[in-house]
Amino acid sequence: MQKSTVSYRQQQEKVNAHFQAQSSYWKQIYARNTVYAAIYRARQTRALAWIDDLALAPGSRVLEVGCGAGFISVALAQRGLRVHAIDSAEMMVELTRQHAVESGITELLTVDVGDVYALAFEDDSFDLVIALGVTSWLAQPELAIQEMARVTMPGGRVLLTNGNQVRLNNLLDPWLNPALAPLRRSIKDILERVGILNPSPEPAVRNRRFIDEALASARLIKTRGMTLGFGPFTFLHHKVLPERLGIALHDQLQHLADRNVPLFSSTGMSYLVLARKSSSPSSEQTTSAEQPAYGAAKG
Repeated sequence: MQKSTVSYRQQQEKVNAHFQAQSSYWKQIYARNTVYAAIYRARQTRALAWIDDLALAPGSRVLEVGCGAGFISVALAQRGLRVHAIDSAEMMVELTRQHAVESGITELLTVDVGDVYALAFEDDSFDLVIALGVTSWLAQPELAIQEMARVTMPGGRVLLTNGNQVRLNNLLDPWLNPALAPLRRSIKDILERVGILNPSPEPAVRNRRFIDEALASARLIKTRGMTLGFGPFTFLHHKVLPERLGIALHDQLQHLADRNVPLFSSTGMSYLVLARKSSSPSSEQTTSAEQPAYGAAKG
């Protein structure tokens, strides 16, 4: 096994352990009264709206990669879609199974442990593949995107999110500003080596162009893209607003982003993107009507 393969596999093991330990947090996240919870609810609502716009036929096959506690998978199964959900953390798989049983949709939803780098499905198996909040935790998301594209039918869709490198709350905090990312990594590495800080995985934020290029390399044609989520706002990594005001500010800024107001339309926390798999190996060009500007939202 090549050294690079070992490296990203080892990192993924750390991520899996992290989510195993945090499973109760993700089970309860949508019910919390926090800025992060409000953003995750907004992300789920927008993703489901975009999926509804696709008007998939009942029984269409959907794969959710990184299903977490199963909220999206259950919602799609309740819409009559046949959903296969996978997660690399066994506790998350168990939470999704429990959610499916409680919702009474086990006939339409199957759940398994799975590896996004090596999906256990044949080529061209799914009408839609979803990965919300997944690629930010991957050392090599471009490889995962290629796998997702492989199992997507020609003409099918891939819907995913990734942390946005130019998110507004980070730009406004001197310590979290992207320009200081190399310094933060160096300090973190030193503190971990001397035992002052426990090693822990962190989601990676990338620019939208990186994700767009990874999609294009996998023969996925972007048809829709936007950023969403504002906050929590901090100064030197300390919150400056109580949760209630933070949620209100997020709602107001998201409204501006949805109207495609410059600055806000491109500085949300998360980059949500929908792409279509090319129906043939020949290159296809996305029309301007298919690909709205960053921040444009129809759903």
